[in-house]
Amino acid sequence: MAKKTLQGMVMLFGEFVVLYVIMLLMSGCGPAVNDQWPYPMTSFFAECEYEGKVFVDREYIKRKTAGGCKNGKEFKYYDRGKPTLTND
Repeated sequence: MAKKTLQGMVMLFGEFVVLYVIMLLMSGCGPAVNDQWPYPMTSFFAECEYEGKVFVDREYIKRKTAGGCKNGKEFKYYDRGKPTLTND
């Protein structure tokens, strides 16, 4: 009886090791996130060309979920560069 219990524990331990290795490989091989901007800040600003309005951060998220620019036009995106996050 004790032999079967020991074999079951060894098999269970082996399954945990295999699962851990698979999870480690999946997390290590995933895409790297290079975005250093904290949520909800965006790494770009968006312009509605014919409206003359520029949207960043929360305003962009609100406008995007509301349907974007008027008349179905697309946003024009511009890079904001790297963030300078200081507590000055």
